[in-house]
Amino acid sequence: MSWLSPSDTITEQERASGLKHMYYDGLCSHAMALLVTGAFLPGMALALGASNFVIGLLASLAPMAQMAQIPAIFAVEKVPQRKLLTVFFALVARIALIAAALIPFLAPEDNRVFLFTSLMVIFFLSGSVAGCAWSSWIKDLVPANIMGSYMGKRLAAATALGAALSIIAGFSVDSLAEWLGHSAKAYGIIFVMAALFGLYGANSLTKVAEPRMPPPEPGANFLKSLLGPIKDANFRRLLFFSMSWSFTVIMGGAFFAVYMLNRIGIPMSGVILLAVISQVTNIYFFKIWGSIADRYSNKSVLAVSVPLFIVILLLFPFTTLPERYSLTIPLLIIIHIIGGISTAGFNLCAPNIALRLAPHGKATAYLGTNAFCTGGAATVAPLIGGVVGSFFAVKEISFRFSYKANAELAESGISFSALNFRGLDFVFFAAAIAGVYAYYRLSLIEEEGTVSEAAVREEIRVSVRNSFINTSGLSMGMRRMTAFPYDLLRRTGGSASSKMSRAARSGINQARKIAKADDFNKSDPGD
Repeated sequence: MSWLSPSDTITEQERASGLKHMYYDGLCSHAMALLVTGAFLPGMALALGASNFVIGLLASLAPMAQMAQIPAIFAVEKVPQRKLLTVFFALVARIALIAAALIPFLAPEDNRVFLFTSLMVIFFLSGSVAGCAWSSWIKDLVPANIMGSYMGKRLAAATALGAALSIIAGFSVDSLAEWLGHSAKAYGIIFVMAALFGLYGANSLTKVAEPRMPPPEPGANFLKSLLGPIKDANFRRLLFFSMSWSFTVIMGGAFFAVYMLNRIGIPMSGVILLAVISQVTNIYFFKIWGSIADRYSNKSVLAVSVPLFIVILLLFPFTTLPERYSLTIPLLIIIHIIGGISTAGFNLCAPNIALRLAPHGKATAYLGTNAFCTGGAATVAPLIGGVVGSFFAVKEISFRFSYKANAELAESGISFSALNFRGLDFVFFAAAIAGVYAYYRLSLIEEEGTVSEAAVREEIRVSVRNSFINTSGLSMGMRRMTAFPYDLLRRTGGSASSKMSRAARSGINQARKIAKADDFNKSDPGD
């Protein structure tokens, strides 16, 4: 299978083709992930009759699977064929997903929960191993000076497709359940769709060239490769940031939907629509953040996006004072817009800064160790969040603002609640404290090209302003701002292969231009 073997040299044409097919894989893999995780995974488990313990276990599988990065590093070191490992374990994950989707149709009722849980363990573990090999592979394939913009456009396209699919799937579950006679079968259909996207993505990866890994240093061994990232002072700072920030995001984010459903009383459709607002904001800001990351540094972007997420953690408790009120929905919309801006920044630049700081030829150990630490923190975070939420479930801190024009008259003033903390509000506050610590750890990381937060904010202001008003007038600015989401929807009207082909056609042409340039300038192959 020579097509799975690494190459000593990568031609310009092979690199351009690789960028194109990596783009396809990004669309498909993200679509698969959205249709498996989120509300769909616990929905399937509940439909099969899973207990709360099993549902909690399934929710923690994704971060727990990152612990498989250590044996994955060993596998890549022993079998230095990253493309082979990525494709093989990706296929194992997709096949396990298809088997899980067929459980409501074929498995005995008494064994369904056990079989489903076991297959999802295989799905997440295999995906983690594939991701470890893929991260090292892409570092050697994508030029460093276009990494931010390329990954930004890739994420933007994937998010747009995923948002559309998640809305369609979310609103189709009830109709499918009525048609098939069982809600578990409806989720099974959605899981089959997810697996098909995943298989198409794995097939795209087979067409991407793999640069050969540099030979190991004399005397190098597996233990030394694991200790390398820890001994590297600057990368060690990144590990502390990755752990503390992963803890912050998962501890707070794991309870956003629960808070909106139970505390505020928003229906599931409302939660989905708010999530779409956040995803649309993601799509727009991926391009802005990617451009800034390429021009300055990933740390410069994180220095702005990290505080923004801390802000939304502190804003959530003010959506209830102590119950839902007139400003609850407007405040939730603002929170999801700010959240979209923030998550676009750190979802793009947190992995990219690890890619940039990992030494050439040692990316597997460095990136795998970073993923292992991040996964460990993400596994513990919701457990600690649950403990904090339970402890403060019946406790309350509140402050009221009152004003009286005449203190002698009881009815002459106004009074309203200015602050009310109870239950999950304390979880968000604790997560915000952890976020402040993560921000401190970020400040210690050294990355070439880092500039001040003020410079990044000015760059954002100019980019947003130019998106609305440019030399062609207001209407052209608005069209530029909305061009990509509309274009993606317009292009997804044919078969599965034509959808992927036409949605990325402009990206292919641009990728070829980039590959032909000797210096790989600031052009963006994913557009």
